[in-house]
Amino acid sequence: MQENGQKLYMNKYYIRYNTRHGDSEAVWRVFENGHEHLVSQLNIQVPVSGAKTVENGVDKWNIYCEGNMKIINGVAVIK
Repeated sequence: MQENGQKLYMNKYYIRYNTRHGDSEAVWRVFENGHEHLVSQLNIQVPVSGAKTVENGVDKWNIYCEGNMKIINGVAVIK
């Protein structure tokens, strides 16, 4: 992606439902370049696909996309 002739860096995101959220509103796990963020809602404005990752020998199924994220009041906005 380019903006004003400059190439923008795109982060990689793997997104999964947080099965251990308990009473928390943080029902989504967003992994940004390997760093985890817990959020209550998603607003994804880029193409997505399904992707498998392997963690500790266990297959995990994710939504995958590339872009840039801002977290606003617990909502992950990925453009």
